[in-house]
Amino acid sequence: MKIKQAILLLTNRTDFAVRDRYDKLVKEYGEKADVILFFDNSVSIDCRELDCFERIYTFSVSELIDEGYTALESGFLGNCHYPLLKFHKDYPEYENCWLVEDDVVFSGNWSVLFDAFVDDTSDLVTAKIRKYEDEPNWYWWRSVKVPEGVVLSTDKLYASFNPIYRLSAKAMECLDIEMRKGWRGHFEALVPTIVAKYGLTMRDMGGEGQFVKNGTENKFYTENTHTWIPLRVQVIIPNMIYHPIKEKISKKTYRRNCLLSIVGEHSNYKVWMTGDVDRNFDVHLIVHDLSFRKNYGGTDFAYGKAGRNTELIKDYFNSHEYLLNQYHYFFIIDEMSSIMTPQINSLFDEMEKDANEFSLVGMTMPCFRQDLMKQLLNDDPECSVVYF
Repeated sequence: MKIKQAILLLTNRTDFAVRDRYDKLVKEYGEKADVILFFDNSVSIDCRELDCFERIYTFSVSELIDEGYTALESGFLGNCHYPLLKFHKDYPEYENCWLVEDDVVFSGNWSVLFDAFVDDTSDLVTAKIRKYEDEPNWYWWRSVKVPEGVVLSTDKLYASFNPIYRLSAKAMECLDIEMRKGWRGHFEALVPTIVAKYGLTMRDMGGEGQFVKNGTENKFYTENTHTWIPLRVQVIIPNMIYHPIKEKISKKTYRRNCLLSIVGEHSNYKVWMTGDVDRNFDVHLIVHDLSFRKNYGGTDFAYGKAGRNTELIKDYFNSHEYLLNQYHYFFIIDEMSSIMTPQINSLFDEMEKDANEFSLVGMTMPCFRQDLMKQLLNDDPECSVVYF
């Protein structure tokens, strides 16, 4: 008998990167499960931005905490399971719920992953399941707190990695009971610990360890494809989970030129959009560290990856090949540059006026015409002037 499942895409954004990822889920699995935008409404947005999503469920973590759950901290940190428990109370007909964070990408048709577990009766399907003894120095063990009178020994502690995971209705009911009794802590410790406490079953989607089914080791993810730090540039393997791939696409229309920079926590990118004139360029950021959220606001496009500059530029245009046909010129700017919009506009205008192929602004900031940019990206990267 077909079970009723929900696929919940967790986000607090509505940009085109989120829309594309939602649409992919609907296209590839919408006939087998209900795909729902799982939206954190603690952010302020124009409600019309939600109109492009077929199904939406909104929530507020602070309201859930006020309703009786005990918070690890204010806000979303560590409390990511609360909205899922509330969703189950509102829609108890779903026998399983998958939660997928908006920076999770599957390098294949989503049906390959979800169908692999349709007949699996495990109450928790997730990644990197381990016991306390496997990683005793994990930071979030210390966050776990139990109600007065309850004793929890370390041999009863479990952890998992939950950017994408599935819970059964029974598991969600057990979690709700214990959270309302006063259990608290980071959800990547609490969820598997409480699932184990009730004698429910757990299954690891891939990777390695005792919770991985024989013959499925590293099937859907590896340590290199599914992690908490920025992913390094790598060859994409079909039908694998890649996380985190953070991305912002603010629009699907383009200005004439592309301003591209590899940035980190101390980027100067907001200066490039300063000046009382309209820009003739879009700003594209490749964020190589943990500062994606800091570099998100105001820019046109952002993408999170780690690696050498030579790799990151090549990877960006390999992943977004269509961009090479959108712009007349490409200016690769140093993240600490302090030049403002009028000066950048002038550079592009002069390049186009003289039909220049190439210009060098300082020692490390080249600007290329579209045809030359395409050619250089196809050249040996270590011998090309596009790389610095």
